[in-house]
Amino acid sequence: MPHDHPLDMSRGTEETPEAPATADGLGDPAARSDGVALPHASPDGDGRVVDFRPYEPSDRAAVRSFYESFGSADRSQGVPPAAPSALDEWLSTVTAAPSVVATHDDRVIGHVTFVPDRSGEHELGLFVAPEHRRAGVGTGLLRTGLGHARRSEVSAVWLSVERGNETARRLFRRAGFVETNETVFTVHATRSID
Repeated sequence: MPHDHPLDMSRGTEETPEAPATADGLGDPAARSDGVALPHASPDGDGRVVDFRPYEPSDRAAVRSFYESFGSADRSQGVPPAAPSALDEWLSTVTAAPSVVATHDDRVIGHVTFVPDRSGEHELGLFVAPEHRRAGVGTGLLRTGLGHARRSEVSAVWLSVERGNETARRLFRRAGFVETNETVFTVHATRSID
């Protein structure tokens, strides 16, 4: 099924290779999409306190600064755009959709968004600052983001991830995404969050 604008927001989702079962018996925390109220705070795998909260328009400058800090190796499939005018246009789209930001020491370190397409589904976009990867921030964003999206009446989510990004693919599979299409460069995955 074709979609409007591939955002491939999977860049920067690298997490720990395996996640232990949780005390509630639901397995990987990324697979749960209903239990986390926003805002909330929790320590990451390195002991840093990370705050998760819904995106607010007052966050625009901080989110823009977050994306401006991305180097070329942190961009995938053209996102986030490097050119300032293209970044502003892209931010207008992704921040108009249900979104959650992760902050540490009052600095945005992650962002997840659910951008609607013409079919009524939503494209998931997930980014984590390089220095906060492999510490559970992406898992936390994915979990809280899915819950926030569900509360925002999002029911079907899809994503596009680089084929060689096995860490991100594993994270998304653990969160209940099913890979539905693979090309030379990307993998398409979907998930219901009803």
